[in-house]
Amino acid sequence: MVGNRNGKKFTKEHKVKAIQQNITRKARLKKEYFKALKEEGYSVPEQPESRREVNVKKLKQDKKLEGKKKIDEKKELKRLRKKEQREKAEARRKYEEDKVKLLRQKEQDRESRKRKMTKRTKSGQPLMGPKIEDLLSKIKGDNTYTS
Repeated sequence: MVGNRNGKKFTKEHKVKAIQQNITRKARLKKEYFKALKEEGYSVPEQPESRREVNVKKLKQDKKLEGKKKIDEKKELKRLRKKEQREKAEARRKYEEDKVKLLRQKEQDRESRKRKMTKRTKSGQPLMGPKIEDLLSKIKGDNTYTS
């Protein structure tokens, strides 16, 4: 119990109580000072609204504005996210369209190549001209054979 008695000075409750006592002491001294000035005939300085009230009002207004700003910021962020999502969706859609176009083009190229390669003479023999042209175009397109 002896250690507990010394520890009371350092508890949160003790500090809060000490601060409150300090505040009330200062307020009482200030009030007594102004009262003494008034009794002696000196002019007492006008006290504006207590600083606490002014600060509280200002804090409330600031908080209200800050809350409004936060709401505006949140709306702005939400709008930007939606815009980014739309842009991503548009880019994805365009990519898919390009991919489909490319696949269709490749399929058409294969189909035309197939038609050329499967041409036959009247007696049913395969034509060699298109096959040789195809091989030649492959060689020209390949960079390993050209320097």
